[in-house]
Amino acid sequence: MSKSKDSSRRSECPISFGLDLFGDKWTFLILRDMLLFKRSRFSDFATPEGISTNILSDRLNRLEQAGIITKKQDPALKNQNIYLLTEKGKRLTPVIVELMLWGAQHDEQTPISKDFIDRIDNEHDQIASDMKQTIRVGEFESYRAAEMGVNANLYQKSKL
Repeated sequence: MSKSKDSSRRSECPISFGLDLFGDKWTFLILRDMLLFKRSRFSDFATPEGISTNILSDRLNRLEQAGIITKKQDPALKNQNIYLLTEKGKRLTPVIVELMLWGAQHDEQTPISKDFIDRIDNEHDQIASDMKQTIRVGEFESYRAAEMGVNANLYQKSKL
């Protein structure tokens, strides 16, 4: 089965493809909020990081067009939509985990405990596996507090 070529792409490189979709400062934060913190409403994404509504709308539309998320009417609030990750979107979990671990090791201002950061080099694969599992079962916030040493109350804006 051949794929049709999109003339708007910069190159055929898979990294270029990923950057065209995710290479701005907001898209991965939206995905982070969906994966780690189970956020799903427009207002859930707009508040924590201060993203403007027009940019948020654009990023959500772009993710929906790419099949990363789906938009549905909120069954509880009929005048609102909820955004959910598709299977394609959930497959970004390892990317989010690796970005988080890399950031933890290299961000001098990270709230993540030094003990956890020190373990990353020696226990990387196990930590990544544990994080992916806790995300999959919806228990990342507990893991974040217990293993990463991050006080959830201290980071109301959803910062790691």
